[in-house]
Amino acid sequence: MSLLKRKAASQNLINNMNLGGYAGKRLASNESAWVHHVLENNPNMFEAFANPESNTLAKCNWHGEFPGKILTGMAQTLRAFHNPVTLSAGNKMVQMFKSVQGVDGYLGPWSASTRFDGDKNKWDTWGHYHCIYGLYQWYKVTNNQDALDVAIKAADCVYNYFIVGKKTFASQDWAECNFAISHTFAILYQETNDRRYLEACEQIVLNEWKYEYHDFYTNKTLACDWLGAVKEGKEFYQSSQPRWEGLHTILTLSPLYQITGNEEYYHALEHLWHSIVKYDRHNFGGFGTGEGAEGKPYIGGSETCNTVAWMAMSTEFLKLSKLSYVADELELSFYNASIGSLVGDYGFTYMNPMSGERISAQIILANHGFEGGTELSCCQANGNRGLSQITEWAILSDEDSLYINYFGQYNAETKTPRGADIKILQETDYPKSGGTKIVLTLDKNEEFKLNLRIPSWSTNTAILLNGTRFDNITAGQYFVIDRMWQSGDTIEMEFDMSVHYWVGEQECEGKECAFYGPVLLAMKWPKTLTAQNISKSPADVIFHRADINAHTLIDNINCLLSLTVKVYNQQQVDDVNLVAYADAWTDGELYETWFNIV
Repeated sequence: MSLLKRKAASQNLINNMNLGGYAGKRLASNESAWVHHVLENNPNMFEAFANPESNTLAKCNWHGEFPGKILTGMAQTLRAFHNPVTLSAGNKMVQMFKSVQGVDGYLGPWSASTRFDGDKNKWDTWGHYHCIYGLYQWYKVTNNQDALDVAIKAADCVYNYFIVGKKTFASQDWAECNFAISHTFAILYQETNDRRYLEACEQIVLNEWKYEYHDFYTNKTLACDWLGAVKEGKEFYQSSQPRWEGLHTILTLSPLYQITGNEEYYHALEHLWHSIVKYDRHNFGGFGTGEGAEGKPYIGGSETCNTVAWMAMSTEFLKLSKLSYVADELELSFYNASIGSLVGDYGFTYMNPMSGERISAQIILANHGFEGGTELSCCQANGNRGLSQITEWAILSDEDSLYINYFGQYNAETKTPRGADIKILQETDYPKSGGTKIVLTLDKNEEFKLNLRIPSWSTNTAILLNGTRFDNITAGQYFVIDRMWQSGDTIEMEFDMSVHYWVGEQECEGKECAFYGPVLLAMKWPKTLTAQNISKSPADVIFHRADINAHTLIDNINCLLSLTVKVYNQQQVDDVNLVAYADAWTDGELYETWFNIV
């Protein structure tokens, strides 16, 4: 791939995705239940920002991140449905940010004596990162100038404190979190061409990543230096700082590469992304074990915030690399980890294991909340962003191509490579079946390349354009149709939905997990071990591949996927249901995704 091609990253130009199907239903329900009421249900969300000298509210160290994470999700959700209530809620959030911002641009909850590095164990710069990023994303979606103005003023406050004040970002504990401000410096440079932001960004990445600092989590002295780790051939989990927050800092490599063309940045992002897929991505698409990378994909599970950061990193790498299998990873995370983190319509989980149970973040992380903000926690504030991330990668565009990455019901309003309006209608019940029909509606005819993602797991894929069949379709690559497109052009696709398997290793040696298309299959089993004719735990149940392959789909509009499979239990043949990982957990029940398959 040429340097020029890499630097010309694809863009998301979706105005309204009109997302439908099961995924659209879940996101729309969360939008109505959570997004539309988050301010009224948490009236003191901005109280500590307005009165940082006051100690009347209990504040966790990352208190400053909550509104920024929420606004980022709002911006993405607005692209999904263009709901006027969401538009109003986001604009109200922007006005709240504006009203509480300090004269010097400060946008956080800490007093003058404790802000930034004044009091150890504060994540103040991290909070500014999320607030600036959320405000910028809202500006990009709505053109709300106040959002951009507040973001720039906050970035200038951080710049003046550290750069003008000759302080290092590494002087703060939890530097791997606070370094993330480099990402917003980079994108603000792209927006404004203000050289100060680029200089601050490069100071962090080229210099401060190498600085040793006291890591509060491990109580060790270390340096992040992810660039150095890549040069030494280390995997991400082998770097000195593999926590999930570091992914937001590593995101900086994408805009830095686009700005400078320095191949080192692209190579590092590429290496780290592949490293995570190989060593730290669980079967349900979640990143890391617990709260960071450990090189252990066969045990435990991932925090919701881990996966949100992973999906953000994958989205940026997809835009740069234009590799279809990167979108495969996003699809896996979306249909499993992301939808699976939503409890009902409202709450999100903290930890999402491969097997066991998922519990709401509002229960596990109740200590994050405060009076007038009892619902707020890191994962609750972040979960909607994970769901709505779909709008950032579903359809992409560059100078001569459109990329269709997401399959599912929608009628998206977006732009052609030349900037003309186009609607892309997708009619399908995917991933319940492999058939989908795509209809294009253009204002005028235009020649461009349409890149259709062929999932790596779809061994045999059929594609027809206006009834004419194509050959030479390769799994794991884009299928490119280069022609003069006109309104009414219709593409029909049929994916190979044969069940495919992941053979376990290490802690899961001797077991396998099964996937139906992008969907991880799970078996629910009650704590009392009496339902579904299963008298023992899943460890005692034997599946035959032939029986899984011969499954019967269950028609149930209330779940993503459900099917019936015969199993062998104490010499007795029983029928059990396997369901999508996203639907596997309900109160009082457990689930398993690694099976004894013969």
